[in-house]
Amino acid sequence: MALPLSDYALIGNARAAALVCNTGSVDWCCLPEFDSPAIFAALLDDARGGYFSIRPVGKYTSRQRYLEGTNVVETVFETADGQARLLDAFTVQTEEDKTRALFPDHELLRVVEAVSGSITFRLEYVPRTYYGKNTPRLQDRKRLGIHFAWHENIYTLLSTLEPGQFAITESMATAAFTVAPGAQVSFSLSYSSQSPAVLPELRETGFQRMIQSINYWQSWSSRCRYEGLYKEEVLRSVLALKLLTHAPSGAIVAAPTTSLPEELGGERNWDYRYCWLRDASFTIRVLVKLGYTEEAHAYMNWILHATRLTRPKLQVVYSVFGHASLKEQVLGWLTGYQNSTPVRIGNGADKQFQLDVYGEVLDAVHAYAPLVEVFDRDTRKFLLGLGQIICRSWQQPDNGIWEIRADLALHTHSKVMAWVGLDRLLKLARKYKWEDAPVQKFSETKDRIRESIEEAGYNQELQTYTRAFRGNDVDASLLTLPLVGYCPASAERMRSTTKMICQQLLKHKLLYRYRGVTDGLEGGEGAFGICNFWLVEVLARSGEPEQARELFDTLLKHASPAGLLSEEIDPETGALLGNYPQGFTHIGLINAALALNEVYQQQEQPYAYK
Repeated sequence: MALPLSDYALIGNARAAALVCNTGSVDWCCLPEFDSPAIFAALLDDARGGYFSIRPVGKYTSRQRYLEGTNVVETVFETADGQARLLDAFTVQTEEDKTRALFPDHELLRVVEAVSGSITFRLEYVPRTYYGKNTPRLQDRKRLGIHFAWHENIYTLLSTLEPGQFAITESMATAAFTVAPGAQVSFSLSYSSQSPAVLPELRETGFQRMIQSINYWQSWSSRCRYEGLYKEEVLRSVLALKLLTHAPSGAIVAAPTTSLPEELGGERNWDYRYCWLRDASFTIRVLVKLGYTEEAHAYMNWILHATRLTRPKLQVVYSVFGHASLKEQVLGWLTGYQNSTPVRIGNGADKQFQLDVYGEVLDAVHAYAPLVEVFDRDTRKFLLGLGQIICRSWQQPDNGIWEIRADLALHTHSKVMAWVGLDRLLKLARKYKWEDAPVQKFSETKDRIRESIEEAGYNQELQTYTRAFRGNDVDASLLTLPLVGYCPASAERMRSTTKMICQQLLKHKLLYRYRGVTDGLEGGEGAFGICNFWLVEVLARSGEPEQARELFDTLLKHASPAGLLSEEIDPETGALLGNYPQGFTHIGLINAALALNEVYQQQEQPYAYK
């Protein structure tokens, strides 16, 4: 039985990532990129997937946390003989540090040190290639480490142990070692894409790279300019978001994992190691508000680059390098997380039509505009072209924000985002004096869209906006209407919609994105993370801060001990479901915390926060 997702913490270097559990095992890692084939995939099949484990021999207890202000994980083990800690990180360095020595493309650094007593550990290194399909041949190169190659990729495990301490077969390496106070044992798994490989020096400078990594993350997190309520949770969320950033391109992936199920044993298992445009506007807002302008510039440059590759139309999802084709495939040899199959790579959403992405991109550009004095001619032409597509396409049915794999529909949220796109274009045209902007056309179409939403997207009998035009049910995407400026959260129609959403979609203070909808899939799913934070923000802005605070605190109780949240939560058990950690959920947390803090500051008699 696989461990709960809450037992894992994420490490990475803004190019690749790994999940390490509180028992000391790296059970998921893809190299060299987020969407590369996994070399450790025990998370999806503990018998076949491969892993890299360091844990005490015999009985022990453990606890896990991030070192303050960092993405370095500390796992503390306690046994009858004493206490020890394991530090895990992908090494990261400043540009200045990189000029001082050759460095491999990636290094996963693991350091064991005793706190009290003497503890014996067992190491098991069981790499696999292509998501556990193949078993690589390990070669013992003594002082040059334990080596294997796959295609052009070279992987090397180095250690401060003596070479003779390892027992090595062609498919795995094991070792037993004892640590006493004042002693350290280090392990370095490095990746290089060239031969001869660059091997990091470990005995003299290995721990120094751990210190450099700690300093790097603390320096980066100190740039966060937020000082309000839930500061600790906001900082952990932005650190998680940084781990999901692909530094070479500026892209931000939705999650570092694939096929973690939305329902245990179900088929709702998707590959989220890609970049969704639906995340764009909320993400840019977070980066700008928290002062991470460098990341905002990089992310916007990626958006403009990737979308140009499919212009004039936008795609729902892209790879970190802007690739538009993400062929969905099933890995039939894996049993899946807690026997949840199929295990998929790629994502069929690349073929869907989602009208809302046009509004998301234009809203993101508008949120980014305070950082830009002028947009170049090509960008202006591209953005105005998106407006033209909205004018031509806004009346068409689409798959909607939730990527429904059933019949297309006239989704109210999609129409609202079409309105948002034209609204933001008109504001951009005024700000930058775009004389070639068809202002009248955009303005008239924007008005027609609003009239259509208010007439067909609102059910007078039920007194609520509806999931689809002329419908009689709601979904949580309607909560974004005040968040994107379509209407105030306190507007009468929005208040009644929020009430209906709570009545129909809340369970044990957790919100589903929709229920009772034919979406083309069997089974159900959990409560959807970001929708809960949308509800918090709407309640806070509509004069219900106490209820908003109660929901926010409930959500925080479901985070892992390391402070991470997944895509969904099981309302019955509280278990985290779906891909983990989920960037969109943490973006929602940050925006909700900022909204609560704003309301708190505006109150003459501030309410008490726990």
